Amino acid sequence: MKDIIIDTLKDVYNGNPWHGPSIINVLSNLPEDKLHAKIGSGHSILELILHMAAWRTFVIKKLAGDDKYDVDDATNFPGGTSLKDAIHQLDKSQVELINAITHFDPQKLHEAVPLKKYSYYKMLSGITHHDLYHLGQIVMITRQF
Repeated sequence: MKDIIIDTLKDVYNGNPWHGPSIINVLSNLPEDKLHAKIGSGHSILELILHMAAWRTFVIKKLAGDDKYDVDDATNFPGGTSLKDAIHQLDKSQVELINAITHFDPQKLHEAVPLKKYSYYKMLSGITHHDLYHLGQIVMITRQF
């Protein structure tokens, strides 16, 4: 089951997913001057990229057994400076997330994440859904250009 989760994360991130372009495919085609674009009062492209990285960090910390770590207001939609830095953070989170899953005990996948009402499996499945949700938002913003 871990292999399926890892394969899905890799495919969605920089592979050839069935739904359309991968995360990196979309982000690599973004013009730097559109990084702060948003729809209405929503979050900017930069904020969404960093938000994705923040929640991936949450998952990494939980897989490592850090029961106290949580995403607070400051880390939920952090500020950033450049597309290059934001993509670097997301790339780093991808490597760390795959590594964390690789070393996670598969016997614990259906156990509850401490202090949460969901299992490790649901969290791992959810991070992919989370990424795709925000990727969709980014794509919708880019359609304004």
